Parts: sequence; C-alpha cells; structure tokens
Amino acid sequence: MQNKINNNNTEQAPFQWLTIYYAANAVEANIVKGLLLNSNIECQLLGESLQGAVGEIPLEQTQVRVQVFVIKERQARQILVNYTQVQQSAPAWVCPNCNEHNEPTFEICWSCRTPNND
Repeated sequence: MQNKINNNNTEQAPFQWLTIYYAANAVEANIVKGLLLNSNIECQLLGESLQGAVGEIPLEQTQVRVQVFVIKERQARQILVNYTQVQQSAPAWVCPNCNEHNEPTFEICWSCRTPNND
C-alpha cells in the first residue's frame, strides 16, 4: 500500500476535520502526526486501531488517515511536502549497534533506540 496526500479541496468550515494524508501504516502515521504537532498543528489519526484487522476487513478500510482542521490545511500540506521530499531523497540506514534496517525518517533505531550518526 502506498501513502498519499489527499488533495480534495472543497469548501469546509475552518474547524472541521480534513483528511490530508493516507499513511502506509500506523508507524508512518505517527511520524507525520509528530511532525504536525511539533509545528503546533492539532491533528488526529483515524483507522489506527484497525491495523490489527488487516486480512479480516478490506485493506482500504484499515488505512490510517491523518486529519487536521481545515484552517491549518495550508501549513500542514507544506510540512507534508517537506516530509515526502526527505522520504524520497534520504536513504534507509542500518543501525551500527543492532544492524536493524531503519527508514530514513527515523532519527533513532526503532529496535534498540541508538541514534543515527550520519
């Protein structure tokens, strides 16, 4: 499953939730959520609890969606553009401590918590 940015631009109330990103999995959704929260953009994840039901319900229903308020859409989209550019350009890395493969967006090893020493 590939992640994607939702670009449905319809007129909505400023404090209505808007799905702006479909994550590949719950880990990626939480990375995006962290980036948004670090920029003081309130957000929520939908579908995160359904990840355990993959195979029992249709795959598209288990996709994790990231939502922000409509009023914060422009700021959030800029963060997502930056995130996807880094994700596409940076290589994955191998932890020097435990040899685990980590995604380029991980600053510390997901397995042993060792920092990435580029």
